[in-house]
Amino acid sequence: MDTVWELLPAMSLFAFVTAMTPGPNNFLLASSGAQFGIRQSIKHLIGIRMGIVFLLLLCAGGVAIALEQHPTMYRALRYLGLGYMLWLVAKLIVLNSMANNQEGVRPLSFLQAMIFQLGNIKAWMACLALVTSYSLPGNYWLSVFTIIVVFTVFGFFANSCWTLLGRWIKHYLNTPEKQRAFNLGLGLLTLVSLVPAFTAGI
Repeated sequence: MDTVWELLPAMSLFAFVTAMTPGPNNFLLASSGAQFGIRQSIKHLIGIRMGIVFLLLLCAGGVAIALEQHPTMYRALRYLGLGYMLWLVAKLIVLNSMANNQEGVRPLSFLQAMIFQLGNIKAWMACLALVTSYSLPGNYWLSVFTIIVVFTVFGFFANSCWTLLGRWIKHYLNTPEKQRAFNLGLGLLTLVSLVPAFTAGI
């Protein structure tokens, strides 16, 4: 029988690849890093990680199975979450690009970033895959705790890299036109990353 330690290398690789690949969270963090800097994006980043922890606990607790047994509830939660994600994308990318750093424009808050995960299909799928693939019946909650720690560590590293990337790119965004083009580009990439969530079967 596998132990937690034997699964750790494969689990870590999966967590790293999943967290580092492009997706809604990373695109929005790159935009936040470019617009607001690293320090002001920290609450956004931590909110993401806490939201992912919450999703992992939901998946581990069997909520995902319950939702599968009640497709109407799943459909309602899914589209409410997607609607909220689209609103945040518009608020952070489109509106901020038009505002050009006017007073009142702020990065996502801790709570907004956390709630964002409820509609993040990529995050749901990653959490489901982690829990179903790497949890151990004999040491279930210990393995779940290990999954949470591993995914949080690699996720924090990956999200930080994308935030730093946005901050680094900011040096090249020395005109309003370049700033708008960058924000628009990330906004479109974020929307494209949401397409599978709309087209996936219920």
